[in-house]
Amino acid sequence: MSTHSSLRKDLRKLIANTKGFSSVIGATFMVLVMLVLATSIFLQTLLPQNTEYFQSVKEKNQLEVDRLNEKLSAENVTYTGSGGKISIEVDVRNACPLFVNLTTLWVFDANVGNYGINDTLNIGLKPGETLSLRGSKAINVIINGSDASHIFNSWFITARGNAVPLKENIIVAQVAEGIGSIAMDLKQFKYYIVPNNNDGTDISTPHYSFTLDGSKYTLLCVTLINLDLSHQSINLTKDSYVWAVTPFAQTLKSEVWSIRKVVNNKLATFDFQILEYGKPTLVYFGATQASRSQGNVVPLFILLFGKIGGTDYGQNVPFIAIRVT
Repeated sequence: MSTHSSLRKDLRKLIANTKGFSSVIGATFMVLVMLVLATSIFLQTLLPQNTEYFQSVKEKNQLEVDRLNEKLSAENVTYTGSGGKISIEVDVRNACPLFVNLTTLWVFDANVGNYGINDTLNIGLKPGETLSLRGSKAINVIINGSDASHIFNSWFITARGNAVPLKENIIVAQVAEGIGSIAMDLKQFKYYIVPNNNDGTDISTPHYSFTLDGSKYTLLCVTLINLDLSHQSINLTKDSYVWAVTPFAQTLKSEVWSIRKVVNNKLATFDFQILEYGKPTLVYFGATQASRSQGNVVPLFILLFGKIGGTDYGQNVPFIAIRVT
């Protein structure tokens, strides 16, 4: 009890002492003011900095996600030119849901060991868009001592920092090198059923099949690619055919589809057919009734004749096998 009494007396003295009580109140108020100021400084400086940091991290992560989600293809590349000036033609496709910008093209000539660069590109591709950079849209680079017949490695650089290699159809090129300058894209073979072989006849819906009706007129359509090492165009003449021979026949049974033109989806008289280097080109043959081959599976061959520059050129390409019903 004595302790409580002593505390009461001290409290009464402190209250009675106005000056001492004011000092305590002032010190308490000062502490509160300092806490408020410190809290204000923290809110005004540290929190915004923390927010800015997290925003920067978020933006950086989003950029990395976008970079990883870029998906482009650059195919069907061809190289032309000489004297160190090389022109690159290529088809580019944006297969991602983002806008992509191509800023740079690097080209390495393996024969001379030199690089060429074009860093002035500003090629934008919308999601799903395909651009054919050919003709006036081809991209030029300078490589000392380079020639179009050399071996090249090339790649685009996007604004997000991705590298997109330019691809050639190596398998087709290797086949063509073994059998001639012209190769065929097997997957693109199709044929049309038409009522007759007259000029002006409309062609119908294409059939993607290796079975055809020998009693009907069929117009064959093949995709040919000129892969000549000199990169010259090939001009096919009327002496070009698709032909077939029925196996195991006692007498020679052949079918012939003559080279033909199609203009505005109508049969037209053939004059000539140009195959530009590296450009897939639709070439038509027929229309013919393959009645002598009915009931057989027969091999088809493409006999091609024309000129490369001023020189005669001939090639017989093993084609496909078809079933004639």
